[in-house]
Amino acid sequence: MIGAVVYRLRAEGAARVPVFHGRWLHGLFFKLMEEYSPELSAYVHEGLNVKPFTVSLLKGRWGKEEGGCCAVAKGETLRWRVTALREDVLQAALHVRAGDILQAGHLTLRVEAVKADGTEDSGVVDEMELVGAALASDRMAELRLRFLSPVAFRRDDKDYPMPDPVFIFSSLADKWQQAAMPVAMDRAWIREAASKAVLAEWQGGSRRVYFGGDRGMLSFSGRFNYDVTALDEEEQHALLLLAQFATFSGVGRLTGQGFGETRVAYR
Repeated sequence: MIGAVVYRLRAEGAARVPVFHGRWLHGLFFKLMEEYSPELSAYVHEGLNVKPFTVSLLKGRWGKEEGGCCAVAKGETLRWRVTALREDVLQAALHVRAGDILQAGHLTLRVEAVKADGTEDSGVVDEMELVGAALASDRMAELRLRFLSPVAFRRDDKDYPMPDPVFIFSSLADKWQQAAMPVAMDRAWIREAASKAVLAEWQGGSRRVYFGGDRGMLSFSGRFNYDVTALDEEEQHALLLLAQFATFSGVGRLTGQGFGETRVAYR
């Protein structure tokens, strides 16, 4: 089973929070795993190069940005989404209870609700159900990807802030294999299929995101629609499966630190 858990949170006090605070939330989720199982936390931290979870940035109303930070007022309601690509990691995420106190950097948060019931972008799914749904889909004209947080790729030794479908779906094929999902994904075949997808209508842009002192990466975000009419049925099914997986795995680099949060639609 894989899944997405959404926490409704309330700030226990005022705090200044970095605009891009994914590292705070990365650390918080490791604390949650350690509280659930120190052995699991240690294994994920030390034994896995690719982390089987993603964290979103906190969502809510923010004060005016100043000096790379925004103010969070006491009592402010926030939402935080965590996804898990292993069942034991998912159970760690679900172990959190209403009333628990969480500490993200300087921000103290009280859990008001934990959602995993299919509402508010949450939900738990069997991997084979994900495969079956993609294989049962009709032909598509367009695949629509919405990147809610910055997506970062590397091309050779440079940042590559472009919504290139070959990079997007190669990244997803790698994540699929790394997470030991059912059904083999041939990366070269996926790259060939993705190369036939054509960027159509889009709204977005690129920017440099600073996520630790002066450490930053060029990235992109926005809404990007891809014409997939040139793909055959098998290729469409494979790209749709990977796109739907992206809602759990994220796209690109550092998805465990708030990058690459993705939603998908198609027609």
